[in-house]
Amino acid sequence: MTRVIINGSKGRMGQALLSCGEANPDIEIAAGIDVGDSLADVIAASDAVIEFSFHEITRSVAELCAEHKKALVIGTTGHTAEDKQAILKLQSEIPIVLTSNFSTGVNTLFWLTRKA
Repeated sequence: MTRVIINGSKGRMGQALLSCGEANPDIEIAAGIDVGDSLADVIAASDAVIEFSFHEITRSVAELCAEHKKALVIGTTGHTAEDKQAILKLQSEIPIVLTSNFSTGVNTLFWLTRKA
């Protein structure tokens, strides 16, 4: 079973992820956190963090995940080029998925564009 923290759990995507996690027997929602909550207080209870909060804090979330050796999935948008570079640099320490859109159609389009 994979223990997951949803960061941004009160938003639309966070709520959808909580529902998916509750319906999947292979996933345990270790915590759902949002504004005012501390990821540092609960990160030890997880295997991975799914980040759907605000782009302004994604870099610090990534650094905390690297410090605690937790995998990270980022669906938050609006990162600066500098933040993206700093976040992706941490891939040498932990698994990181950074995508601006989780829809199948858009990701297929991204894949086809790279192939062209």
